[in-house]
Amino acid sequence: MSSSANAMSPLVMLVDLDEWYHCRWATGALSSRWASVSDCFLDSYQSDKPAGEIVEATQWILNCLKEHHTKITFTILGEIGQWYPELVRQIAQEGHEIACHGMHHQDLTLISSQQFSEELAQARQILEELCGKRVVGFRAPNLVITEWLPKVLIEQGFAWDSSICPARNPDKFKEHSHAPRKPYRVSPNSLCRKGNGNLIEIPVSVFPLLRLPGGTSISTRILGWTWARITLDSALRSGPACYYMHPYEFNPAPRLKNMRLTERIFLRRSGTYMKGILTRLLRRYEGRIVTAGYYTSHCSPRGQWTGE
Repeated sequence: MSSSANAMSPLVMLVDLDEWYHCRWATGALSSRWASVSDCFLDSYQSDKPAGEIVEATQWILNCLKEHHTKITFTILGEIGQWYPELVRQIAQEGHEIACHGMHHQDLTLISSQQFSEELAQARQILEELCGKRVVGFRAPNLVITEWLPKVLIEQGFAWDSSICPARNPDKFKEHSHAPRKPYRVSPNSLCRKGNGNLIEIPVSVFPLLRLPGGTSISTRILGWTWARITLDSALRSGPACYYMHPYEFNPAPRLKNMRLTERIFLRRSGTYMKGILTRLLRRYEGRIVTAGYYTSHCSPRGQWTGE
């Protein structure tokens, strides 16, 4: 690709608006510490409601984005919309794209396609009433997908999805490993295969050659800024890149009893370190960061970027 084409390559940046207790090790999977978010609340807060840590962290992100004149995509849970309606309204009012992250943060393999379809419609309605715009994007909780997911998204008229991380991983990404690394139109039978439909997949960027997760703040916190920079620079040389993060990473890590080593590693460098990372990202990729919706609205019939 020529240097001029490289200069045009966009970085799609997203924030998954969920909290630390939505992490897969905490809730939402068969192996989670708590069976449900409600159990986590009772154990951690002695309450049936969240404590609101997400608000301050999200406000910091919004202020940082405003300072750098950047608009990004926020993928939001329906239950987050119910708990923090004013926060969702503020995100929309400041010009950021609102996308759907499902109703609850649980692996889709734990529910049926019918239940998911109903919950997706419910979450979408909550978000659309709060932001006053049509919600056309989706990201699966924990990036755990199913065979029936593309069919449901297509039936409900979604324009884009960003649930695929085409990395080498024997766990939750094992079905993603052979998916294309650049945006593509998906098959109605699999998010991991190209098709001719209207639904565009925006895969998370992976570290070159090794094909390990790189376009996520989780890998950035564990492996460092250089890992993220190499991932995104490499991806942008040949087309679009995609990076996502979470508000809880901008707060100090939660203090929990009897934390496992894997949990400590997962929460490594939460807080001040991530604030520095976001500032670095916004400075390094100034002028090429776009929302997922903007990207898909400037795509060719093959899902390739045509904008400037």
